[in-house]
This record gives sequence, C-alpha cells and structure tokens, in this order.
Amino acid sequence: MKRRRWIAKATVIATAGAFGLVGALSGGVAGARVGQARGVTSNSINVAGLSEQTQFTADELRIGATARFQVENNKGGVFGRKINYVESADDQGSVTTALSAAQRLVEQDQVLAIVPVLSPFVDTAGPYLQQQHVPFFGWGIDNSFCNNPYAFGFTGCIVPPPSVPTTGTTWGALINAYFKAHGSPNGAKGKTAAVISEDNATGKTGAVVIEAQVKKAGFKAVYVQSTLPTTPPGDYSPFINAMLTSNNGKPPDAIFLTTSVPNTLQLVSKIPAAGYNGVLTNAVLYDPRAAALTKGNFEFVQFDIPEDTANASMQQIVKNIQAVGGPNVQITQGMLSAYFSADSFVAVLKKVGKNLTPEAMAAAMKNFTYQVPTVIGPTKYPAAQTQGAPCGTLVESDGTKYSVVVPYSCYQNFNYKTGKILNY
Repeated sequence: MKRRRWIAKATVIATAGAFGLVGALSGGVAGARVGQARGVTSNSINVAGLSEQTQFTADELRIGATARFQVENNKGGVFGRKINYVESADDQGSVTTALSAAQRLVEQDQVLAIVPVLSPFVDTAGPYLQQQHVPFFGWGIDNSFCNNPYAFGFTGCIVPPPSVPTTGTTWGALINAYFKAHGSPNGAKGKTAAVISEDNATGKTGAVVIEAQVKKAGFKAVYVQSTLPTTPPGDYSPFINAMLTSNNGKPPDAIFLTTSVPNTLQLVSKIPAAGYNGVLTNAVLYDPRAAALTKGNFEFVQFDIPEDTANASMQQIVKNIQAVGGPNVQITQGMLSAYFSADSFVAVLKKVGKNLTPEAMAAAMKNFTYQVPTVIGPTKYPAAQTQGAPCGTLVESDGTKYSVVVPYSCYQNFNYKTGKILNY
C-alpha cells in the first residue's frame, strides 16, 4: 500500500516539477464574511488541510503542518492566537469531491483557511474558495494557484494554464552546473541532450517546454520525442536505441526523462543497462523510499532536502518535524510541502497583524515574498501569480540515500514560446 501511494504521489510531482517549471460552483452557499472572520477568535485560528490521500497522506499533512504551527503556538501564537489544525480532508482524486470537501471545511468546520492544499484536483474548489474569500496555501500543482488572489503557492504558480507559456531555466541550469563542477568548464555548452516524453497532450507540451529549457542551458537538443506510450510498453529498446544513437550515432551527454512514474521507473534502470554512462535525470523520483530504485540517477527537486546535513536552516526544519512525528519519522516531499504551506501561512498572518480577516490576508499576499534562505524561495508575489520560483536542488542516489550534487540555487523564468527572459 505504501509503495502504491508513493508511486501515485510521484506521478503528480512529475507533471508539476518537469512541465510546470515548465466546473460550475454549487448554489446555496454562505456568503463571504467581511469584518467577522470565520475560524478566528481572540485566541485561536482554525485551519484544515486538503489533499488526494493516495498521493499525500493525512499523516503527512498533519505532521508537516502541525510541526510548523507548534513552533509558533509554543511562543504564544500569532498575535496571541494559537493555530488549531482541525483535520486532513481527502478529495479522493476527484474534482467533484475536492469541491464538496472544501465546502464542508468552510461551511461546517468554519475554518479561516485551508492549509495545506496538496492536490491537482482543485480545479473547481479553487474558484469556490476565491468566491468565498477563503485563503488557501499549498504546493501549486494545480492551476487554481494561478491568478487567484486567495491562493498562495509556496513555490508560486508552477502549473500555469496554456495561455501562460512560462517556465523556469532551473532544471537545465542545474545540469549545466553539475557539468561545470565535474570536469567540463563550459558546462552544457557544446554538449548534447535527449528529451523523451509521452504520447499525450501533457507529454507533447512537456517536450516543447523541456526542449526550450535544455537549449537555454546551452545544450544541443539531438533527440526530442513524445512518442512513448503512457502505458509502459513491453519493449523499450526502440526508444532507448534511438536516444543512444541520437548524437551522430553516439549517446548524448544528458538524457532528460520527462515521463510519468511508471515509465520513469523502467527507464532509470533500462537505459544504464543498455550501456549509457551519461547524465540521466528526472523530476519525479526523489523520495527517501525510492533511493534503491534510482541509484546513479539525478533528481531535480524544487527545494533543499533533509539529507543536506550542512544546511542549518533545513536541519532546524527536520528537528521541528521530528518533534511532532518522532525521531525516526521518514520525512517525505508531502510532509515538507505541508510544512512550507504552514510556514508561508504563518508569515502572512504576521504581515496582516492583529486585525485578521480573509480580505486582509489577500491584500497582504498581493505584494509578498516567501523564503527560507538556502531552503526554498524566494517566491515573489505578485509575479508568482503566473510564474513559479525558478529554484531547485540537484540530488543523486547512491542506492541507499540521496545527497546534494548541486546546492539549492535560483535561476530565471522565461517565455518558452518566445524565449524572452521574464522579470521575477
């Protein structure tokens, strides 16, 4: 069961990490309250989480969010108000269920905000929350985090709609930095790259986006294909052989796997087995539970990782999570995402001040930067309404654990259709 949940979760991260950095509302609902904030008293604030729980479990949400809230509550709360985490609601992978869960949390549980939101299924829940003036904080893996004044993605809008052709240079830039640190002073310049994605709408867009990222980094793209079936084929050899001969009959220097988890799980072992010794990278498989599966592979992650023991700020986050989950808790991306969601929520509360209303929170978020230096961000609003924070870490598995091979750094965003660098 745990393995199945992990695979499902990583599939969502594939779309958000690789491509992003690359409904009707029901009637009869309570109106938005102005001046009298739901879920707020003189000494408390009520919030709840929402996720697709085969991807981000209730425990991941509770432990991650509570770890950050506990730090603040132990100091007396935010302006005397302690934060109560009411529950972790499950949208069951359904847009309809996500909406009904959000309605219940708002209209019955009377929460001030939903923290965290970790789901790609909030297509109608997001507009509902905006209509009802309910702030929500989370990982922006749904485009409801884009152009929504009540939404705050801790790394911004990372899955923009097709009408917003923005992406980051981050993944290509991290691989460029890796080459520079390992015997290639010119980095990606003069090197070749292959990009493979799947034969569906997301894959075809992904191929265009990642090709643009690869070229921005300085690579020559010698193979860019979105022909891989979404259902893993029995025989990968035609695809692998094509990639490994794409550089004038030789292998490319780097291969970017822009594929969902089922295919990526196959390719990360089959490509090396075919004799490939170059840089094989994906944006899907970083997870402490996946280290044995990804030996020798390079994973792109949007924030620093707990394995970075030299980073004091990250290690403090680890201690905070262990204080709630126990000393042996396995810290996952879901848990960290819940923590960062809670951390950004607390930061906005502090900016608002004592007179706390949802409208005041939305006003504060219009011009706000979230950052834990060397760990995550800066996520700069209002730019982050249409752009993601172009930052990340490159990590490698030795078969038992991950280590950082390119430290957390920030790069640039650009329009992947025109190539123009964007202000961020």
